[in-house]
Amino acid sequence: MKYMEFEGKTSQEAIEKAVEKFGVSDSSKLRITVIEQGKSGGIFGFGASKSVRIKAALIVNNINIASDAERILLGMLTNMGLKSNIKNIDESEAKLYIELESGLDSGLLIGKKGKTLEALQFLLNLMINSETGSEKKIILDIEGYRDKREQALKTLAQDVASKVIRTGKSWVLEPMNPFERRLVHLSLQEDKRVFTKSEGQGVYRKIRVSPANSR
Repeated sequence: MKYMEFEGKTSQEAIEKAVEKFGVSDSSKLRITVIEQGKSGGIFGFGASKSVRIKAALIVNNINIASDAERILLGMLTNMGLKSNIKNIDESEAKLYIELESGLDSGLLIGKKGKTLEALQFLLNLMINSETGSEKKIILDIEGYRDKREQALKTLAQDVASKVIRTGKSWVLEPMNPFERRLVHLSLQEDKRVFTKSEGQGVYRKIRVSPANSR
């Protein structure tokens, strides 16, 4: 829940600013805490008065995001004719990690290079955001695929770098999503013998690994 601070001559004025900022109809849609209560300054209460300061956050429809995400995800899988159950849900302030149970449909759920899993994750995030207004990032996983993919990409990056250094020729990797490309860039950024560059258009772009002396 993201809080913002507001200030006004009275508590009502501060609350009205919060309502306007969050674009809600009334203060019942907000969680409000008074940080500093306004009071008169000077001797015997006369003189300049201090402002009221509050902090406010948007109440996301009073919905349990984890429960809602589970309901939507299982509905999506049913509509696709795929079978799986939720194995584990781990929620933090910024992220919601959902791990599906492995089974006969695991390969279909992951898809080639994880593209089906990525598509499901994208749709789930889109639907949760649309339905609840939550900006919490949902990570979808199955059989520890994401950790395995991350390790495989790091190994691939090092292998390709060695090949580029040995041959003196650049090498273009398979199309990857933004997260995977960033992982490859980070894996090779300390190796001064090579440099990396993303090429192409769209979400799935390619990375070119080239010898440093070819810049």
